[in-house]
Amino acid sequence: MNYLFTIAASDIGIGEALGNMIVGFGVVFVVLLFLCGVISLFKFVGKLDKSSQKAKAPVKTAAAKPAAPAKAAAPAAPAGVGGEDGAVVAAILAAVAQQCGPNAKVTSITKCN
Repeated sequence: MNYLFTIAASDIGIGEALGNMIVGFGVVFVVLLFLCGVISLFKFVGKLDKSSQKAKAPVKTAAAKPAAPAKAAAPAAPAGVGGEDGAVVAAILAAVAQQCGPNAKVTSITKCN
């Protein structure tokens, strides 16, 4: 079995091996460019979805009550917190504001050991 492998390997010269390598790299780069194009199209999918939701939304009448004014955002950090703990608290508050919206209110953050 080793003899057959040696015969097959000896038939390929350095030029053919380099050509195979260049074709392989070319295929990889073409596929990567294709994937980049597909990923870049995802931003248009979100816009299409939002526009279709706006078209399906019912039209509000003038008699509807006005929306309540927006409340103030949660404080950035408690007064006694500083240094690295302050950064952690700020990150937690930013994550809560991102997930729940600006009307979210964080009442307490305690450190667990």
